Amino acid sequence: MALSEAERKRRQEEEDAEPWYFGMTWGEFLILPEREQDRIRQRFTQFGATHVGFWKDCDLAKCRRAKRCCGFLTEAQYAEGYNRAYPPCARKQEARRAKIYKGLNELAGRRGDTPKYDGRPSDRGETD
Repeated sequence: MALSEAERKRRQEEEDAEPWYFGMTWGEFLILPEREQDRIRQRFTQFGATHVGFWKDCDLAKCRRAKRCCGFLTEAQYAEGYNRAYPPCARKQEARRAKIYKGLNELAGRRGDTPKYDGRPSDRGETD
């Protein structure tokens, strides 16, 4: 069954009211210019970069002095093809981006790929 125009509009307004980054709603975030959206995403991933310690070998002196990630991509780095959601300390290396993502998960209290339930002892060959 097709959605009515009123129902489609209601659903869009509901989605736009969802909380998003740094006290903004999803709708407010989408209205921003693309570069500003990128800066907000980078600000978010800076937490993970700081957690894993990328500030220690960062090319930016301000990050090393502050002992935290506080850098943003330059126009040259955008043109070079850096990932727009990550700070410059991620460089163009997927392994560093994965470490930042893992750092964000650790900050959120997630343990990664470790299952909560590891099966019964009898399934692992252990006896009671």
